[in-house]
Amino acid sequence: MSSIVGKYMDFFKYSALCIFINLSCTSVFFAQENKKTVYSNDLWTGISLKYKLTKKISFHLNQQVRITEGLSTIRSNFFEFDVKYKFNDYISSKVKYRYTIRGGERNANRYALGLNFKKKVNPTNLELNYRICFQHSMVVFTGEPSTFLRNKIQARYKFSKKLKPFIAYESFYKFNDDYEFRRNRYTAGIAIGFNKKLDLMLSYKLDEKINTKDPQKRNILAILLRYEI
Repeated sequence: MSSIVGKYMDFFKYSALCIFINLSCTSVFFAQENKKTVYSNDLWTGISLKYKLTKKISFHLNQQVRITEGLSTIRSNFFEFDVKYKFNDYISSKVKYRYTIRGGERNANRYALGLNFKKKVNPTNLELNYRICFQHSMVVFTGEPSTFLRNKIQARYKFSKKLKPFIAYESFYKFNDDYEFRRNRYTAGIAIGFNKKLDLMLSYKLDEKINTKDPQKRNILAILLRYEI
């Protein structure tokens, strides 16, 4: 078991280093570019239901509405179902399916497979997470594909039983014809636990669309309610 944990920690360190290098290079590159960036203010709000079948298997049902253009236009509305399998206290995996309603014949099916690594830093209340996710989506009416590899690192601190602040960074690498990093997402937030089954997730996200002729930044306020059945 100690050797497995050791290999996991090495993998975590190397993955975090690669993401940091990519983030640094991307920041330097775009600091040199003179492109007009489009800004928008968005709101993400929704609810997540969790059902724990066994100690290792759980199901999640998510519904979320995303509003954009100064909180005046619904950008998308999606329904998502996923199954999580917990291998041990450190490693888990998720299989997801999402159906997104966008209008204008842009509705899409999305499939994703993710692997998550978790490590508690003793004796502190700090928890580190690294997630790698492969996702593929396709527009229903046109068949247009979109495939990404997502890498996310997160640090969460257990301030108390009810308050858990966190920060995260995620990169999006696009396949198809681009084969390049296309998005960065920075998050800071807090999970507020009301009881063992209900909590509220409040966060601010800065979402950057990069490596494009029309770079874009979204300031996102996310308000998500989670309940365990």
